[in-house]
Amino acid sequence: MPDKTSGQGAFTFALRDDLYTLPGAAEEHEVKLHGGFAIDNRPDKGQIYYGMPGAGIMRISADLKSQDIIAIPEDLRDINFHSTKIGQFDGKERLILPANGNEKVVVMDLEGKLEHTLARPEFEEYKSADVGYLPTDTVLIDDTLYIADGYGANYISSADANGFNWKSIFGGKAESDTDDGKFSTAHGLNLNPVHNHIDICDRPNSRIQAHGFDGGFLGSYKLPKGAFLCGINYFQKEERWYAVVGCLNDPDKGEGRPAPIYIIDAESYELLSIVRPKEELGVELAEHIHNAVMHVHDGVLYLVCQAWNPGHYFVLQQVV
Repeated sequence: MPDKTSGQGAFTFALRDDLYTLPGAAEEHEVKLHGGFAIDNRPDKGQIYYGMPGAGIMRISADLKSQDIIAIPEDLRDINFHSTKIGQFDGKERLILPANGNEKVVVMDLEGKLEHTLARPEFEEYKSADVGYLPTDTVLIDDTLYIADGYGANYISSADANGFNWKSIFGGKAESDTDDGKFSTAHGLNLNPVHNHIDICDRPNSRIQAHGFDGGFLGSYKLPKGAFLCGINYFQKEERWYAVVGCLNDPDKGEGRPAPIYIIDAESYELLSIVRPKEELGVELAEHIHNAVMHVHDGVLYLVCQAWNPGHYFVLQQVV
């Protein structure tokens, strides 16, 4: 048993310092990390991708023991890609990358070749130049790409992934944490594999809002108030689905407590485990967790994590 562990029950973790595998050329850019991870879940794959401003796109090996930098067009290299998702277009996997500071979503192949840029939505809600568009996350469901404008007007827009034509829009700015179907910060979203609907993290309201593919509001699920939920990533263990939620703050932030990682049940949204990388595992730079994903390799669970402000990459391993 490692000296330091964090979490409860089956979701207890320890730090794997030896899996800090950034290439030397990327280390100077690590401080700028402000994005998220995408796992290539195809059989015999398992690589993990994420953006690093100043370096390009990073690719982590399936065993987490090495990383390489994928070169991308020079005019995109310094852009912050706020999340990374993998989707399939025309039978080929692509990286889907929302650029929160550049009013666009970029689509590349897995080797960094630019294939498409989806600019500001063409809906009436965005006609005024005063309405900001700063996309923070995406999810591809069948042939529809959903885009969360979490740092802008907080709409969820959808586009046809075949021709990248705009389809629909829902959401908008919430006035309070009881304003259902709207968002104070629609920071992250994903497809819930149990309920087959979209789960959207409404960050400052510490809730996950469920929506149908047509945008209809289905339900709101609260996690501890003040946690500031950033993103949601699902994983399966022994026929059951769970989700990882990285948090920007802790509910006890008034006491200066570092942010946790939550593991919840994907069906009931019950909070099952609280992992504290800084407080309990000694990861000094993990004051705020911007993104975490659960990676399964050779039957072992790994939390691949990204801290923010300053940015930091680290890996935790399940204690069994």
